Amino acid sequence: MPKVTEDVVRRVAFLSRISLKDDEVSTLASQFNSILDYFSIIASQDLPPPSPTDRLVDIRNVFRDDVVRAHDGDLSTVFPNKEGRYIKAPKIV
Repeated sequence: MPKVTEDVVRRVAFLSRISLKDDEVSTLASQFNSILDYFSIIASQDLPPPSPTDRLVDIRNVFRDDVVRAHDGDLSTVFPNKEGRYIKAPKIV
């Protein structure tokens, strides 16, 4: 696994607009390499693939079927507020 050099840390710090002192750069390079070593240990283990956990419960369609229902043709009972020939509904933000 490639090691993180001080040049890489300086480049990432520059791109992140973080100012680092020289001792901080060497400390961070060492810490990044330690972290990557742990990842390589984990990657070398023969582990079973993880089970999918994107859905813990079975998903089903929760929508009801569209059913056509008859109405008496007068929408004023459903929408009592009208403005001219338009139906006035509450403001939704």
